[in-house]
Amino acid sequence: MSWDLYSSDAVRLEPLFADLVPALLPDDRLPEGESLRFSVEVGPSRDFEASPLQLRGVVKNAIVEALASRGVTAALDAESPEVVFVVRRAGATDDARRTVVGIDIGGGARHRRGARVVMGPAPLRETIAAQLIMLSRWDARTEPLVDPMAGGGTIPIEAAGLAAGAAIRRPMDLPLGHLTAFEDLPIQTPDLFPGTVPRILALDIDPGRIPDMVGNLRAVGLTGPSHEKSIVIAQQDVRTLDPEYVERMLPAVHGMKPGVFCFNPPYGVRMAAEAGEEQLLTLYSGMGRAFARFKGWRAACFVANPRFVDTFGHAPVMTKPASNADLRGAFLVYGF
Repeated sequence: MSWDLYSSDAVRLEPLFADLVPALLPDDRLPEGESLRFSVEVGPSRDFEASPLQLRGVVKNAIVEALASRGVTAALDAESPEVVFVVRRAGATDDARRTVVGIDIGGGARHRRGARVVMGPAPLRETIAAQLIMLSRWDARTEPLVDPMAGGGTIPIEAAGLAAGAAIRRPMDLPLGHLTAFEDLPIQTPDLFPGTVPRILALDIDPGRIPDMVGNLRAVGLTGPSHEKSIVIAQQDVRTLDPEYVERMLPAVHGMKPGVFCFNPPYGVRMAAEAGEEQLLTLYSGMGRAFARFKGWRAACFVANPRFVDTFGHAPVMTKPASNADLRGAFLVYGF
């Protein structure tokens, strides 16, 4: 999320520097104080007539000079910056494209939540997990949610946050404290839906993933007595699931409506490729048979294997093309 400060039609280094310095010198939106650690990130800039490294360098020099004129000693610190400046090329048409410089006020990319202290071999982006849960139309007040292939716990963590309406990032974790325009912003971010107690079952067949899941849940404060009946973790093969097992693990679901499966199965690209496609397809069909036991339940998943739909054995009620990192796939929603 960039707070754009200035744009220039320059596509070369020298004209850009000549434009930026006089524009930034009087700008009271720049950070104040005696010193500042900052970094510069380069976004899409293929049509700029210099390399990204050179573009980053000239923007850095312009920022240092502008801040120095205001009595601020600025130092480049890519590891722990207090403020991140961003530069990119933007415009609806080729003729309208400009070089834009701004400040990242969102704390980085939305999919970098900072919750995963342990990452598996094929992680699902947090933003994809959140979108998957929303597409499932899960109601945390009345329905349980089961992730039968939870891995590092990305989907359960996102589900718990969505259930309470928790902020992705707190204002104190953002660079807003260095920007006077945001000095009156409240530092508290209360949950939108306080008191909601979701019922989430996080499963994985691999016993080695259970400690990873616990560690990631602990990192975001989702372990301990207040959560022990809300988020339950267990080792289990998805193909053996039945409603009785879910009720045994989550006793509170007995009085709830039929629930939702949200999951991210292996695609056979980065995981399970060495095991062979037949074993992967056997897993898909076994999942389909297991989910058929859950009458009235729904399921939502992200899959990047074109053979999943036919092998799973159920027709999706919704298909939405999407990508996870560099893998093209689709969100699929089912009703049973």
